[in-house]
Amino acid sequence: MELKRVTDWTLLTGASVEIRQQGTPVCSGHVDAVTDNGKILWLQPPAQNRRLFEKAEFYEAWATEEPYWLRLRSRERPKQLKGGAVVQRLQPYLPCGA
Repeated sequence: MELKRVTDWTLLTGASVEIRQQGTPVCSGHVDAVTDNGKILWLQPPAQNRRLFEKAEFYEAWATEEPYWLRLRSRERPKQLKGGAVVQRLQPYLPCGA
């Protein structure tokens, strides 16, 4: 499964992503929330506490390429989009360090 870097974090609420810092994978999970300006996101890794990531600290969000939902400007959960577009979970999840 090929991942694509998503620079507009406002599109990622509800998506499964891999977080990288300067190209190195750090953590993966579901995006729980994103600030309105898209500079901060909260990631919910499986069986772990939610974590905050900031673009200013050189974090990047990578997701499976789903062109239909990545172009949306709404905050709908991807699994409920028209056309059957579904965001796939990344397997296996990367454990998040403390």
